[in-house]
Amino acid sequence: MAIMAEDKGGDFKQAETGTHPGRCYMILDLGHQRNEWQGEVSVKHQVLVAWELPTQPLLEDGRPVSISKFYTLSLHEKANLGIDLSSWRGRAFSEEEKDGFDVGKLIGVPAMLSIVERNGKSRVGGVMGIPKGMTVPDAINKPILFDLEAFLNGDREVFDELSEGLQGIINRAQEITKPADRPDSDDPFDDDIPF
Repeated sequence: MAIMAEDKGGDFKQAETGTHPGRCYMILDLGHQRNEWQGEVSVKHQVLVAWELPTQPLLEDGRPVSISKFYTLSLHEKANLGIDLSSWRGRAFSEEEKDGFDVGKLIGVPAMLSIVERNGKSRVGGVMGIPKGMTVPDAINKPILFDLEAFLNGDREVFDELSEGLQGIINRAQEITKPADRPDSDDPFDDDIPF
C-alpha cells in the first residue's frame, strides 16, 4: 500500500489522465518505511519521484500541476523503480549500473508519463522516454533533492521547505524513529547527551 502525500491547501489539482510530457523536479529519500499490505508487514527503503506537467492547465499561482510516485529503492528487474527507469531510459540497466545508480541525476530529466485514474485519484501508470524531436518546456518548479543522510547529519534546509505531509512521511523513517538501528551506527548511545 502506498502512502500518498497531498497538499491539503486549496489549490490541489489532480493531473488529467492520458499520456503527458513531464519533467522530474523532485526526488526525496524517504528512508526505510514500514508498510502493511494484505496483513504482511515489510520495511523497505523508499523514494518519492515527482514530475511537473507543463502541458496541463496551470494552477492559480502559475505553477504546473505535478504528480508523484513512491518507489522501493531497487533496480531489480521486477521492482517498479527498475521497470520505470529502464522504460524511461529506453534500455535495461547493465550489471555494472545495477551496483549503484544515483537517482538524484533524474532531476530535470524529461519523461512521457502515462497517467491513469485509480480509486478516483490520478496515478503514474508508466514512465517512458520523450519521443525523438519532441521538446519539453523548461522546469518552473524549483528542483528539490532531499538527502536523508544529510538531514540526519543536521542539514535541515530542504526538509524545512517541504510540506507538512512530506515531512511527516520522512519523520516515520526507521532511520529517525529507531536511530540505533541505522546501518552506520554501531553505538546505540551515539547522540549528543552531555554525560
